[in-house]
Amino acid sequence: MAQESLDIIQSQYQAGQLAFEQGRYRESVQYLEQAREAVESNSRLGGEIQIWLVTALEASGQRPEALALCKQLIRHPTVATRQQARRLREVLEAPKLYIDPEGFVKIPDLNHLDEKEDSRSQAYPGTSTQSVSKSPPPVFVSNVEGVKTQDNYFLWVALIMILLVSGGLFWLGSF
Repeated sequence: MAQESLDIIQSQYQAGQLAFEQGRYRESVQYLEQAREAVESNSRLGGEIQIWLVTALEASGQRPEALALCKQLIRHPTVATRQQARRLREVLEAPKLYIDPEGFVKIPDLNHLDEKEDSRSQAYPGTSTQSVSKSPPPVFVSNVEGVKTQDNYFLWVALIMILLVSGGLFWLGSF
């Protein structure tokens, strides 16, 4: 392989890596496929390029192609490429985890607060928007709906029990 050809392969490989790292996955696939076509696929560099291509294919939503290439790389002559291909195959074939939607914490959308403030400043042109606080009003736990007050009673009972037990131990220790 001529030095000029190797330089072209290296530049395509690096462009593919850079595009991948910047989130431009389809562009990364194009660069890496061009580099793969120009390099000896059984070489160390060919293995590295193909491993990057597997990750770029997966990131661009082409999982079947990524898995097929990964299965081919398991038989690659370079040991490091074979090991990496096995690890990637395990990740690609792993079952997708199910997360119950009730387990997510819903974050309130506070974008509407800025809109209300803008409408106030337009309604009252003489007022300053700096005097209006942008922070939301404080929320008191006792006023929040859905808080189980039984938990609060349990904490008080537990605290009293701890105080009684520690007081009794202190009293017994004084004899």
